[in-house]
Amino acid sequence: MKKKNIFAVLMLGMAMLSFNACQDGDWDAPDFANGAPYGNNALTDENVITIAQLKALYPAYDAPYSNIQITADSKLRVRVSGNDVQGNLYNSIAVQEDATGDAAIICIAGNDLFAFMPVGQELLIDLKGLYFGCYGGQPQIGTPYTNAAGNTFPSRMDHNLWKQHVKILGTADASKVAVIDFPASPSKGDAGKLMTIKNVTITGADGTKTWASKAEAGTYTSVKQYFNGMSKDIMVYTSTYADFANTPIPTKKMDITGVWKLYQTSADRSPQWELIIRDINDIKVIDD
Repeated sequence: MKKKNIFAVLMLGMAMLSFNACQDGDWDAPDFANGAPYGNNALTDENVITIAQLKALYPAYDAPYSNIQITADSKLRVRVSGNDVQGNLYNSIAVQEDATGDAAIICIAGNDLFAFMPVGQELLIDLKGLYFGCYGGQPQIGTPYTNAAGNTFPSRMDHNLWKQHVKILGTADASKVAVIDFPASPSKGDAGKLMTIKNVTITGADGTKTWASKAEAGTYTSVKQYFNGMSKDIMVYTSTYADFANTPIPTKKMDITGVWKLYQTSADRSPQWELIIRDINDIKVIDD
């Protein structure tokens, strides 16, 4: 066998071992302290603003659907709070600021984003040229998309474009991602945050009902599960492609953590809050 073929086989074997380790949960966050082999290492931390300042610069973002190109030379310094590690946060990552806890969704057309952007990874994001706005009231950053209803909003940017606008900073530290309790009366400022809802049970959970079976989804690719004794404006929203989609829902009380997305298509419609579970470890059963 030629040397180059032997090398190819060895590289394939290493890749498969790495993939299997990730699938089994035996995976360590990469250390990018000396510069990442991903993104734009040339970015500097000049003109860093907060998410609140970004909103103040472009107040027209605050609409059910909005899409504004960012023209100011500005950057965000944020930390990843959610990713696609188990396939439920699709083509996007959730980010939060360490100091303020303010959050946003970054829309990226790409799979396995978790490999370079694990929870706790700090990012420097060059905003200039990207688009900022809302999808159903949820603040997002990406590139323009117009849906069938004629609403234009930031959606999935090309993966190569994203890599030009992001710099990986240091080593991931999940302990630095703030998790707060889901408030009794959530506000727009809570949209996209990592929050925990406590002492809840799911309507219809009987030990066999799953989070998102394809049978329950029908023609859709996601399933809404509701909480016993709570408004139907608060729900768990799960993709049928999530790794845990067919896992039975516990019948006992739970504390569930996840990224909470706001969905409010008009001012006269009550806001809906969708809990996006990042992975199965976000679900903590409370033993009696």
